[in-house]
Amino acid sequence: MSQEFELVADDAPAIIGAKGLDDVMQCIRYIVRTTVFSVPLDRGFATDGSYIDAPVPYGVAARMAALTEAIERREPRVRVTSIRFAQQAADAMDGRVVAIIRFRLCDGVQL
Repeated sequence: MSQEFELVADDAPAIIGAKGLDDVMQCIRYIVRTTVFSVPLDRGFATDGSYIDAPVPYGVAARMAALTEAIERREPRVRVTSIRFAQQAADAMDGRVVAIIRFRLCDGVQL
């Protein structure tokens, strides 16, 4: 069974020339943090945000599903095993949460 990794999709700076696991994590972070329609030549990149302002149980489930689909479609090297959301101390007053994604590398992926 392959190893499971965890990524906090925060505002970490980009790593120019990232390789291996750093590259995979950076790609996932870009997918999660990109706003739909913000990529000029790929308007379908990211998720549509239909879960924003939805009732919490529905919004959480819809966001998990949307993120899982977007990550697995745009980053074929991984399979998402779970997603949860957490609030960082610095964001407590504005209600922002970050996605914490657990994933495994697909069979045959070499880093």
